[in-house]
Amino acid sequence: MKEELRTRLFDHSLFEMTCDDHQGKSSTLMHHIKEELQDVERALMKIDKGIYGFCEETGQEIPFEKLRILPTARTIYDFYFQELFERKSLPQYDYTHEETYITGSDF
Repeated sequence: MKEELRTRLFDHSLFEMTCDDHQGKSSTLMHHIKEELQDVERALMKIDKGIYGFCEETGQEIPFEKLRILPTARTIYDFYFQELFERKSLPQYDYTHEETYITGSDF
């Protein structure tokens, strides 16, 4: 992942030098790539120090299942929006009534 981000950053830098039409979007993309690269490098440093997988705020161990989804997570709170999405339920519809089905005669 680290090498991929470095390559994307380098490639994008070359593209940016040849095309100034989309400077605002380009700088935003560069910013996000740099942030991702920093997150990967931070995670690798934490692995080297033996502190990878622990929340930086609470010290709690981050479950492996969650780290598989977001390996650069720094805190247990990094998963807050994912948990909200997983808990969100869709409205329940009763499909057993005839009027809820569309037939060829409806067209």
